[in-house]
Amino acid sequence: MSQAVLAVDPGKLSGVVLLEWNGIDEVPQQKLSIEVDERDFYTTVDIAMTGWRNYEKFAVVCERFTITAQTVRNSQAPFSLEQIGVLKHTCRMRGYHAEDIKFQAPVDAKTMFPNDSIKKVGVWHKGGEGHALDATRHALLYLVKQGWKPKVLLN
Repeated sequence: MSQAVLAVDPGKLSGVVLLEWNGIDEVPQQKLSIEVDERDFYTTVDIAMTGWRNYEKFAVVCERFTITAQTVRNSQAPFSLEQIGVLKHTCRMRGYHAEDIKFQAPVDAKTMFPNDSIKKVGVWHKGGEGHALDATRHALLYLVKQGWKPKVLLN
């Protein structure tokens, strides 16, 4: 079964990752891993979604962003929320229901896939500020929820 997950870590600099998994191979294939600023975010997500209907299963996953008192103290810039809006709009424009976007807590993704685990799986992103790695964590977490068993991590 061919499936893909497009994962996003939204922010002023966003991580965007596209992983494919055929349901058979040990590890998913990394088709896209990039960090983009707010100007290039829409185009990047739009291109990544071009062939989403070609998969038996396709999911869009995004890091959940919750405004807290700490968020307000840190910054008044609503970059993450703005990028989530752009993501939803892009999904709608591509015929993917924005209501189907899966939101995941950052702590769940980081706990399940620390840096060493991402390296072992073989989908490490070189360079950047860590946003592509955070998007990768969300993609991998989603695949685990879909039945992927990362045996490489048990060794």
